[in-house]
Amino acid sequence: METDGGGIQAVKAARNQSLCREVNERIEALAETVGNLQLICECASLECQEILSLSVAEYEHIRSSPVRFPIALGHDVPEFENVVLLHDRYAVVQKRGKAAEVSVKLDPRSRQS
Repeated sequence: METDGGGIQAVKAARNQSLCREVNERIEALAETVGNLQLICECASLECQEILSLSVAEYEHIRSSPVRFPIALGHDVPEFENVVLLHDRYAVVQKRGKAAEVSVKLDPRSRQS
């Protein structure tokens, strides 16, 4: 098993997480409240249906990096991502290796530049 963030599984996971991130970006853009956003978990699992409650500030802090994703607790995949923040409501993972490269390439905010 690879531990440097490479491989097909890492690329597929990064693509799935990037798709979830795009959905969450649209949710945030449409939000008219100053309260918490109800976002989908940005984990690597295609079957995940967890909903995360994050403030706009929390989400913006995570999104300041194209390789970081908010996920439900315990949804991390250590083979290609590291948990960089644990909160009582969610965790934040940071991609590494090939998964990080794909995440940067698919980041909607990076593409707008």
